[in-house]
Amino acid sequence: MANKYKLNVERDVDKASDGYATDYILNLPDGFRFYDEVVHTRGFDSMRELRKAAKEDVIECECANCLKNKS
Repeated sequence: MANKYKLNVERDVDKASDGYATDYILNLPDGFRFYDEVVHTRGFDSMRELRKAAKEDVIECECANCLKNKS
């Protein structure tokens, strides 16, 4: 069975405080990426939007970096 990403706000979310266009940044741990492109970090305007994306848009990643660093 495939691993499913579970959001851990303390570990994976940074709050932008320097006037960036996005307010929250989701940094996925090794082994996960966003389904529509091989990226592991994405910004969001709201925590609601971030939580929805974490639930619906994150899949397992097998890029070279993830395979090398996955624990």
